[in-house]
Amino acid sequence: MRLSRERILLLVLLAAVVAVWWAAVGEVNGDLRVTVLDVGQGDSILVQAPGGRTMLVDGGGMPGQEASGYDIGHEVVVPALMARGVTKIDVLVITHPHDDHVGGLPAVVEAVPVGVAVDPMIESDSAAYKALETSLTEHRITVERASEGARINLGRGIYAEVLNPPEPRLADTDSEANDNSVVLRLVDGDVSMLLAGDIEEAGAERLARYDGAIRSTILKVPHHGSAGAAIPGFIGAVGPKLAVISVGEHNPFGHPSEEMLRELGRVGAKVMRTDRDGAVTVTIRPPRWWAQTAERPVIHR
Repeated sequence: MRLSRERILLLVLLAAVVAVWWAAVGEVNGDLRVTVLDVGQGDSILVQAPGGRTMLVDGGGMPGQEASGYDIGHEVVVPALMARGVTKIDVLVITHPHDDHVGGLPAVVEAVPVGVAVDPMIESDSAAYKALETSLTEHRITVERASEGARINLGRGIYAEVLNPPEPRLADTDSEANDNSVVLRLVDGDVSMLLAGDIEEAGAERLARYDGAIRSTILKVPHHGSAGAAIPGFIGAVGPKLAVISVGEHNPFGHPSEEMLRELGRVGAKVMRTDRDGAVTVTIRPPRWWAQTAERPVIHR
């Protein structure tokens, strides 16, 4: 069931109150907050910078969402944004055009003003991705092509550098859409978080060559913990202290894989996962950082 207009209006009003509170707190403690939302077998990550800028990376979704009548954007992502005081999204990052990453975004675009969208612009026949393109066009949102070397300014010296995809795009891989996912390294002082999209082996091998340039305190594990990116060169180069896996409970893919869990254990990373912990919020106040979980929302499939 979709949210009614009245409920959306109420959520917006509540969000405005929460936003004022959050901004006041942010002004005092200067925290950067990154929340890996629990959207089941998908990705949606909210970045809230202390100066008030916000970035949303993906919006969850599921194959066949249109036919099911269940819209994870309306039911989970928009309420989660409102509960966290989000009244605008400065930057919307579309990592790649798969349903489990873009399916919830049309509802977000409808409910929350968006400044600019960043998209790798990979060709896709996904109905969910085409619906998103339509929403972006209808709301006259500028879409910029994501490429290695770009930098997203989040204010107060906090930024996200784009490490993937390259120009030209990776070709002839097991999954070109996944390997050309947008990968961001979020930096706040000497604390960093790598948001690795859905890269698989080819993408991970390419990034591993960056070596120290991808080393990060926290890793949003690529592709829901699949075995594809579980290569020692990549995980070892990142060297995370905390690894967050966005994954669905009892998913049919066997995610996270034993190979990925083994590699994360090998580097000594603590693992948190949305299927067991619910949404995971990482709070960064350099040189300190900490993570906490929230009660997992019920997701009807």
